[in-house]
Amino acid sequence: MERNSLKRGFTLVELMFTLTVSGVLVAMALPSIRNFVEIHAAKDAVHRLTASLALARLSAVQRSRATGVCPSRDGVQCRRDGVWDEGWIVFSAPGPGGPSPDGADILEVAGGPGHGIRFRSSSHRSLVRYGRRGWAAGHNLTIELCTPRLGATHRLVVNNAGRARAEKLDPNETCQH
Repeated sequence: MERNSLKRGFTLVELMFTLTVSGVLVAMALPSIRNFVEIHAAKDAVHRLTASLALARLSAVQRSRATGVCPSRDGVQCRRDGVWDEGWIVFSAPGPGGPSPDGADILEVAGGPGHGIRFRSSSHRSLVRYGRRGWAAGHNLTIELCTPRLGATHRLVVNNAGRARAEKLDPNETCQH
């Protein structure tokens, strides 16, 4: 009987070399993966807020009743400081200040973007209030999105006509808020 069998498998040295090379490649790719996740989380956050603004505008026109969107910490009451990081609410507006205290007027509650992303609105306006015809009278509202690694990446502007426009900013632009 001839013993000409081939041994299959790796030696310990080959396995250690393969793991070392794999570790170096993963370490080199990790910053790119983090940036990729951050970019897509920022885009998702901008799309979600834009969709909430569209919902509020459409609801105001369909119901012929003022509707608002504002930042919210608890999903029930509006924040007045222009910080949208923890989420926002869409509500049928009974008055100028926000939804009713019992939350009966709330149409949508959205969570914040996460991933260390900051949303800040212009200091003179944090509430978007759409009238019965879909107009958002007052000053333009600007909401800037800032990421931890990439800086300001997007700006969302709501004009007096109620139209929300998303702007992609130049890479590594400094955050204003």
